[in-house]
Amino acid sequence: MEVTVRCHECGSALPVTPSPGPVQIECGRCRESFILKFSDAVLEDRLVECCPVCRGGDFYLRKDFDPKVGVTIVVLGALISAGFYYFGLDLVAYGILAGATLVDLAIYRRLSDLTVCYRCFAEFRGDYERTAGPFELHTADLLEPEYERKIGKR
Repeated sequence: MEVTVRCHECGSALPVTPSPGPVQIECGRCRESFILKFSDAVLEDRLVECCPVCRGGDFYLRKDFDPKVGVTIVVLGALISAGFYYFGLDLVAYGILAGATLVDLAIYRRLSDLTVCYRCFAEFRGDYERTAGPFELHTADLLEPEYERKIGKR
């Protein structure tokens, strides 16, 4: 299993390989150090039931896709389409919009899911059993501030 944790201070992504016992890692940007404790299920790549950073058990699934890439594809399609629309080529403009949307959708559908912790945004990739549900805004609104208070961000 591949785990990516976020630095509490600067938000940098820190890739970590799970190992038994407490593991201390240090952020390369701000030198903040963390102690991670991986559960047996995470070590065996079976299940994500406890976060090694915040020790929480609340997770959601999302596609392993950077949303900025998807928005960039659609915005570029819209800008190119607007140029054709300006010159009166409506069908070409709509075709370009539809094409950009289909490219974005095709890329999105081919990607696998990853599990994300609601509190600390740790990401888990691998061949484990997916038990988390989709993102719920209400759960995020409750758990995210709780964790931020715990680490002194609020």
